[in-house]
Amino acid sequence: MKRLRIMLVDDQKLFVQSLKRAIQSITEDIEDVTIAYNGREAIEIIPASKPDVILMDIYMPVLDGIEATKIIHRQYPDIKILMLTTYGYDEYVKEAIDNGASGYLLKDILPEELIDTVKMICDGKSNVVMSQEIVKQIVKKIEEGKGERFSKESIPRWYRELSEKEKHILLLISKGYSNDEISEKVYLGKQTVRNYISNIYSKLGVDNRFEAMRIAIESGIESLINIETK
Repeated sequence: MKRLRIMLVDDQKLFVQSLKRAIQSITEDIEDVTIAYNGREAIEIIPASKPDVILMDIYMPVLDGIEATKIIHRQYPDIKILMLTTYGYDEYVKEAIDNGASGYLLKDILPEELIDTVKMICDGKSNVVMSQEIVKQIVKKIEEGKGERFSKESIPRWYRELSEKEKHILLLISKGYSNDEISEKVYLGKQTVRNYISNIYSKLGVDNRFEAMRIAIESGIESLINIETK
């Protein structure tokens, strides 16, 4: 894997300077780390800094992280963008993912874990990553809003189109497992798991992990599997 170029975008100068030092001190796989203090500045320096991945704050002056992500993803679709936030789950999670973000992480993440996540995204081992705490909050919020429950006669069409293996993988996605973890649990190669997930997205009519997770949880994927096996 080539050495990565990272851009940090955050208006909290002490935090972002400290994060830069931490990243540079724990790995030699980073070629360069540049800093921008708002979304507009980030967009302006991309041509010179040529980042492979951007770690983006959400709440910033001049141009916030969501709008900056939308613009950058449209102009530079190959750049991976990971949102870094102090907050947990809110409406910005979905908005960030919908606008091209490859992940949503809490700022209290360990630097080593952050670097591992960056490498995983750049290696294509996962298309969307989230902090486990955020995943738990998403699951809880969707669980609280659950409405309809299905009988054997009213199982949704998309569910009937899934193979048994795809149903199992979708269940694991709904529980927040990463591609690597799913690979270990279903005893399949990582590329095979990615192929299964791509097929699942197609059958659900979605294009990212967040939406697949939402549909699976709202539909009560575990209940559906239990109904079918009775």
